Amino acid sequence: MKKILFFVSIILLLTIESKSQNFTFQRISSRIVISDTSTAVTHGVIKNISSSVISYKVSRILNDIPSGWESSMCCHGQCYGSETSLIPPTGGYSLGAGVSDTLDLDIYDTSSYTVGLGTIVIKVYEVSNPSVYLIDTFGVRLHTHVGISQISSIVKGYELKQNYPNPFNPSTSIEFSIPKNSDVNLEVYDMQGREVARLIENRKLTQGSYKFDFNINDYNLSSGVYFYKLITNDFISSKKMILLK
Repeated sequence: MKKILFFVSIILLLTIESKSQNFTFQRISSRIVISDTSTAVTHGVIKNISSSVISYKVSRILNDIPSGWESSMCCHGQCYGSETSLIPPTGGYSLGAGVSDTLDLDIYDTSSYTVGLGTIVIKVYEVSNPSVYLIDTFGVRLHTHVGISQISSIVKGYELKQNYPNPFNPSTSIEFSIPKNSDVNLEVYDMQGREVARLIENRKLTQGSYKFDFNINDYNLSSGVYFYKLITNDFISSKKMILLK
């Protein structure tokens, strides 16, 4: 009897392991998206890697956000209210072979500027086989001080300076200059090219020199080499910095 149970267990295990994964799902935004406004958006991508059409659903299985915050999901061209944790509520989204869908998580503060950190966990699974699923975690911090200050309004041209101090722990300053009004992004990447922090996101700045005070306590980074990149309408530059804990 024990031998029979053993072989049955092996067969079941092999059956589970042989189930093909027909899709991928991953967060494409920073691990923690930081915003100094009352809203933030973070993104994920679902991709059909099979050779046939699949049908899938998206479930918000954890919505750990401060009181006064709300989160809502948009996918496959459809958006739902904050009370909806399973989309679509009926049926599933059809996704052709090799096609991708974007999941947008909108987080907004309905109260009076509540400072805090929210964690949202999303599960994506096949309608035909809910046991086939993938999970990813999305973090959002709202209303934190972004640490940016203007040093001067008179500059000669675009410039991204070396951060100081470098190496650093836990904080360092990044200075840059823009000679005209521009949309500005300041991002941090690890050695594998993965974005680990977005310090400034599509912020409209007037011409001048600026300083950003970067503190790793907001991002939970480990020791290592990182690259910070300044992106404007007409200029892109990056430099290396070293974090030593």
